[in-house]
Amino acid sequence: MELILLQEVEKLGRRGASVKVADGYARNYLIPRGLAVPVTDKNRAALVAELERVAGSKKRLRDGAREEAARLAEVALKFEKLCNESGELYGSVTAGEIAAAFAERGFDVDRKLVSFDEPISYIGIFTVRVKLVEGVEAPVSVTVVRPEE
Repeated sequence: MELILLQEVEKLGRRGASVKVADGYARNYLIPRGLAVPVTDKNRAALVAELERVAGSKKRLRDGAREEAARLAEVALKFEKLCNESGELYGSVTAGEIAAAFAERGFDVDRKLVSFDEPISYIGIFTVRVKLVEGVEAPVSVTVVRPEE
């Protein structure tokens, strides 16, 4: 039986692919679970329309994320941390602290979206990345200094 996949199915194909499978596999597994539909002109047209709608939605989401990335890139974060004489911190600056600093400035950034190349465990200026959506990241400057006495 020939089917159009509505979702990605492991070891079978990606969404929108036309695949040939055994009749029993199609009738008893793929079609009842909403993973595939039989190949017809109507189903093919509906899938094409849905894929176009999803592509447009992703484009709008990506455009909004680029605007947000531009606003985030303008933010410079500064942390005062205790350290030893050589500049090594007692602890480190964490993604949670960076997310909290963004929240104080009115941005909604999840700590899981903050990444750095190396742990921030000494005094200096660092660049961290905030991943907004697939392919859109905002570089943010983070400065770590000794507390003023």
